[in-house]
Amino acid sequence: MSVTVPPLNAKTNVVVTLTSTANDQLVSFYLGINSISLVDKSGNTVPLYINPNPQGFSTGNAEFIHLNGISEPIATASVPDGIYTSAIVVVGGCSFTNVTLASGGGVGISTDADGLCTQGTGMTTVNLPSPITISEPTMALSFNLLVSQSYTLMPAGSPPPGYSFSPVFTLTPLALSPQPTTELNGKFIGIDALTSSINPAANSFVAQTPDGFSFNVNSGSGTTYQGVAAFSTLAVGTLVNMDLSIQPDASLLASRIEVDDLSAPTVSDGPFLELASQPGSFVTLPNQMEGCSTVGTPFCGSVFQYDTNTVFGISSQFTNLQNLPFTPSFTGPGLLLGQNIATFSTGTFNSVNLETVTATVLVPQVVNGTVSSIFTAGNFTVYTVALAPYNIFPVLQQVVGPNNRLNNPNVIQVYVDSSAQTLNSAPIAVGSLLRFRGLIFDDNGVLRMDCNIIRDGVPE
Repeated sequence: MSVTVPPLNAKTNVVVTLTSTANDQLVSFYLGINSISLVDKSGNTVPLYINPNPQGFSTGNAEFIHLNGISEPIATASVPDGIYTSAIVVVGGCSFTNVTLASGGGVGISTDADGLCTQGTGMTTVNLPSPITISEPTMALSFNLLVSQSYTLMPAGSPPPGYSFSPVFTLTPLALSPQPTTELNGKFIGIDALTSSINPAANSFVAQTPDGFSFNVNSGSGTTYQGVAAFSTLAVGTLVNMDLSIQPDASLLASRIEVDDLSAPTVSDGPFLELASQPGSFVTLPNQMEGCSTVGTPFCGSVFQYDTNTVFGISSQFTNLQNLPFTPSFTGPGLLLGQNIATFSTGTFNSVNLETVTATVLVPQVVNGTVSSIFTAGNFTVYTVALAPYNIFPVLQQVVGPNNRLNNPNVIQVYVDSSAQTLNSAPIAVGSLLRFRGLIFDDNGVLRMDCNIIRDGVPE
């Protein structure tokens, strides 16, 4: 009679991921992640992530609105097998920003921040639906920030500070698949990064995200390249957008690598807020910045200027644009206030003290709203979705100036085909509250989205 004895001190490779669940109240939410740990049933603490520079903003300063409904890996840890009953996320500084209509019809940007959030403790709440058993060769854990529960805005006229932070996470394991298809089983889409080092012999590189997290990315025969010919085209400092999958050995394999401007040293992602005074100039609210700093060159700015050499493009994450029953367009004169854009620039100032834009790319964003009607158009199911009054599109449509105008800024038409990931928990019907992620277009005054992910909505 044979007996299988489990190995002593067995460990599992655990990929740590961040995501968030949010409505449209905020345009950014930052948390400085100092450390993440698991606690087993005996009270032993095991680190998953430790910020190498917890007092700075160059590493571990995670922005969670761009993670609304999608995930990004931040670290891989070797964790002793066992049963874990709680987790600890320690944070440093935190801030959130919302956009309103200012007096006089301008854009109002309000940012509230604490140097050490959670009333100065830096501690957060992490809810585990059930104890987590670590025992597989490879696992992934998802830390989901519940944004609406993580901050409070006091009514107008309340005594200072008028806000508070108490971050709340849920922690769940992901059911990894050998061939991941969604973030629920190990695939991550639309990750922005900079190649900080390259290993040509291994066809791999170290990717550094705008939030300051670094991890190794492998390229293979199945990797699709967009904007460049092959892996050999990449160089240190190349700005990329990637889709990644967790492999059985816990490594990360790129299924798609997009390069929109091979020579640009810097990129800024965020909503287009308003036109500036100079011809071709505009203002954004950067949620993520890569390849630059707030001092020196290349410079991280928010006011840019495009010219006849600027290339306007649409994210290559979406391959169904030619099938849409409307013509998707994105050009300089066609910029719509509120659209999420990636602005590539020289990082230096031109003759009028603005950063020259080398390329601008329309990138995905999330809207949270209620379905009011459903119909079909060609191969697409179209959902008419009512937006909250604080959504960035109805807010910015009230801004005074020569801006492109929508017929009804409180409604968006969402186009969904068979390529979209439908991760919502119940069948969609009139009255369903949902989050839709996709590219947003101004089609002759009608707000339309080409959607690639649907998730359950968040109360407004």
